[in-house]
Amino acid sequence: MKKLIRDNVLKIEHYQPGLPLEVLKKELDLGREICNLASNENPLGPSPLAIDAVKKSLEDGHLYPDNSCIFLRDRIADHLGISPKTLCIGNGTTELIFLMGVAFLDPGDTFIISESSFIMAKIVAQVMDSRLIEVPLKEYRHDLDAILKTITSDTKIVYLDNPMNPIGTLITQDEVTEFMEKIPEDIVVAFDEAYYEYVNKDSYPNTLKYVEEGRNVIVFRTFSKLYGLAGLRVGYCAAKEDFTNAIQRVSPPFSVNRFAQIGAAAALEDKEHIRKTKEMNESGKRFLYENFDKMSVFYIPSETNFITIDVKKDTKRICEELQKSNVIVRPLTMYGKSTFLRVTIGTPEQNKRFIDAFKKSYQ
Repeated sequence: MKKLIRDNVLKIEHYQPGLPLEVLKKELDLGREICNLASNENPLGPSPLAIDAVKKSLEDGHLYPDNSCIFLRDRIADHLGISPKTLCIGNGTTELIFLMGVAFLDPGDTFIISESSFIMAKIVAQVMDSRLIEVPLKEYRHDLDAILKTITSDTKIVYLDNPMNPIGTLITQDEVTEFMEKIPEDIVVAFDEAYYEYVNKDSYPNTLKYVEEGRNVIVFRTFSKLYGLAGLRVGYCAAKEDFTNAIQRVSPPFSVNRFAQIGAAAALEDKEHIRKTKEMNESGKRFLYENFDKMSVFYIPSETNFITIDVKKDTKRICEELQKSNVIVRPLTMYGKSTFLRVTIGTPEQNKRFIDAFKKSYQ
């Protein structure tokens, strides 16, 4: 196999997302209802407007989707107040991050990420046989000064997930402004903003302005989280037209299916679903914080729909104990944090069920 498969591919640790409910029930022999808090899915489900729109379109399932996603691209452009030419639609942001690497990275280029950033960025650097540099965090946040010091003449891309996944912290407008003033102009800065809709702080940066200015910036966003369309797989990126054209050149045809495009366009207008999701998330966050404080459990204050905690012990036993109560969370061992867990903020019932099970397993 070493003769046939590229060496750098054999070294890649395959990304393992949270298992679907159907697989969890079968593999873990879980009979009753599962409380799955491992994948940061919207516990309210998909946008009702998206569901209705997809149902009405099912009879057209024999038709190919619009390869350019023109209708959805125009709706997103109107929603954001930017030009449609600066947008590229993909099969989730995971595909778009991968395609960015295919379009931009040559073997030997340096790709800089922060330690514990979303692992898809790390994978694409390995696939393209680029040099990956992981910069340590500072107080569980991107250390922008350290990243700047790491840049060399070989650096091609700096990737910043903001808020971070799986950590949940963010960098502010002032910090990003200072960073962008210092970074060399021939480097691509990729802002992964999958969770930006959950942020309630005025200090959250407006990165789209860099796109409008024609800077070498790519902003990634998704319909998987707040809008609840993780199963349909729709993401988009905003960048100057030369960049979106390059990404489209390496994109497989028809990667965004017809129903995903229709559902995402409808979800953009679902203000009630957005309001309910954000309100429930903030309420659930307060509930979990209060219980973690009572239990003296260390947690990282989050700007997302999940919270990362440090159980100060091997997570394997904790996860096994939680599974006995049919509660599933995400251990962060693949991110090099063997004592950390990430728990999705669920419905009030799910949050209570998690806390009740966690109290027993944490003893």
